[in-house]
Amino acid sequence: MSALNDFGENFASKVLEKVYQKAVTPAIVNKDYEGEIKKPGDRVNILSFLQEGELGDYVVGTDMTVGQIIDAEDVLIVEKRKYYHFSLDRLEDLFTYGANIPEQLLQTHAQLLERTIDEYVLNECAEETKAGNWIGIDLVVVGSGNTHASVVTSATGGTVTLSTNVVNGGDGNQGPAPTENPRDGVNYMAGFQTADLFKGFRLRSSASFVSPWWRISAITNTMVATITEWDEETGGPDFAENYTLRGVFGGDGRSFPKYGAGDAALIGFSALGWELQAAAPTAVTSSVIYEQTTLLSEALDEGEIPTESRTIVLPPAGITMLRQASELQPTGIAEIYTGTVLNGRVGRIGGFEVISAAGARVSTRAGHATTSDFGSDIALTVFTTGYQIPANHKAFITYADKWSESRVVDAENQFAKKYQGLYLFGALVPAGRRKYGAILFGSI
Repeated sequence: MSALNDFGENFASKVLEKVYQKAVTPAIVNKDYEGEIKKPGDRVNILSFLQEGELGDYVVGTDMTVGQIIDAEDVLIVEKRKYYHFSLDRLEDLFTYGANIPEQLLQTHAQLLERTIDEYVLNECAEETKAGNWIGIDLVVVGSGNTHASVVTSATGGTVTLSTNVVNGGDGNQGPAPTENPRDGVNYMAGFQTADLFKGFRLRSSASFVSPWWRISAITNTMVATITEWDEETGGPDFAENYTLRGVFGGDGRSFPKYGAGDAALIGFSALGWELQAAAPTAVTSSVIYEQTTLLSEALDEGEIPTESRTIVLPPAGITMLRQASELQPTGIAEIYTGTVLNGRVGRIGGFEVISAAGARVSTRAGHATTSDFGSDIALTVFTTGYQIPANHKAFITYADKWSESRVVDAENQFAKKYQGLYLFGALVPAGRRKYGAILFGSI
């Protein structure tokens, strides 16, 4: 049989095109940087004046105090590099079959690159969101009878040490005792895990007297973690003297006066408990997704983030939940039913442009481990994995990219051509811009 039978469609003039969802990244990032990208590892600069200013009371005949303006120059490293490299035999030139083969294969590789970039950018959104801007199931350890956590400040933030009772596990290793979470009645491992990185942590003496949310920046072991301010600042008008963490004197959950509200210092309380934000994913269903969206909006509103240019990125199952939500019936948001448009936009809800992100674009992570036993056996169970659904203002994350090189070369010792391309990209959330983002940690 002739080999030409492999080209049974040689009368066709076009190749069936493989298509992907349009890239999400252009809809959620900004490109406000200075510099030129020429090679892998290049750096571009992001200049910002993000610290809060100060206002003083003017007194006639008295010199005014000069306020300090702090400019931050963040450096975005073009750290990622992706290439394509494939060859096509010139035999195809002998037939009318597939006149657009190179064009379609190049387009396919470009769309694969778009998907890779989306996954990278959306993961950056999850890791860089401000502590305090996470929506999920918080883990609360009540300070009942004992002090369960203490904080020692350092030059860059602080170290938190848990003092929850330690018990022997079934595997012979020691670990923090389980604790029942009053938020959902589930028994959680009362210590730190890798899954807790970048989330919010705070001390609390009661429901009405707490510290601000601090960012978990590193975990030493299950009992010790490094905490920093959400914006990594260590000084300013809202820091108490001799402390490099805001709010160590506590507050009411929203207001944290520099030296407290006349109460004893929070760090000196007895029977002090603690709280881990979004320890576990909350269930996302059609009956609650609208409410969860409004909580994301509230988190941004609390940071005085502009209401325009906000987006929320949902996996397809989340889009289905929105379409089924009773709050959006019977008219709701008409755009949600019209199909995907430019850059994945499918509509608008709660002040957010709704972006659909299929496949593995929306990042996931495991929740805090649980246990079913309060006895000596503390075997842990990994909690349900949840989506890290980002809601942010376009100013939140800066993105830089460049096609470094694209070329077509003849293959040695073959009647073929090689198609090659190298793409460079990177993204950065300036520390002061973390408040421009929020995360819904949810299981769908």
